[in-house]
Amino acid sequence: MSTPPNDPHPGQDQPSGDSAGAQQPGAGQNPTGGQPAPYGYQNAQPSGYSYPGNMSQVSVTEKGPAPKEVERAFWLIIAAGVLSFLSSILSVMTTPVEGPGGGVATAVALVFAAVLTGVYILLAIFIRKGHNWARITATVLAALSVLSYLFSLLSVSMLEGSDLLQGQELVTTGPVETIIGIVVLVLGIAGVAMTFLKPARPYFQKQIVPGQF
Repeated sequence: MSTPPNDPHPGQDQPSGDSAGAQQPGAGQNPTGGQPAPYGYQNAQPSGYSYPGNMSQVSVTEKGPAPKEVERAFWLIIAAGVLSFLSSILSVMTTPVEGPGGGVATAVALVFAAVLTGVYILLAIFIRKGHNWARITATVLAALSVLSYLFSLLSVSMLEGSDLLQGQELVTTGPVETIIGIVVLVLGIAGVAMTFLKPARPYFQKQIVPGQF
């Protein structure tokens, strides 16, 4: 007659090898079994995760097509630059500088006119792209042009009624150059004013979204 083996815990089933192995956490599994990680333990974040509060990781969004007000400002400033160059050429042709240094003075005047026209064109291009610094620069130049024109008018009126000339003839621009100068001034002011209209203002604001470089 055989006796059964001694069972230290009678009435309880012993776990099988498979179920016993399943209860042990494997490699790479969360040791907490899906529960919140204990203090001091942080789950690894996936690659490319961006923190909303990290302001160093931003990317500039595309501005999209320019509003019609900006397009009009672009062409107005271009027209002002072209007319300014034509006015300078006409002024050099109608009032040549006499003397041995006349040729040099004429060349310098033409180079200055070309540079000024290039400034008009560059500002118009960057305004079309939505750069706020170009709009501010164009505004400052337009204000300086207005002040320069008013100062020239005041100077001419003061010299005509004074004895400073002592019989000398006051050299002034002709009527055509004067009209072209006024048109250039109006076109420049109108172009700058277009950029400050309500539909155009958001186009010059910096637009950023959270992200990575």
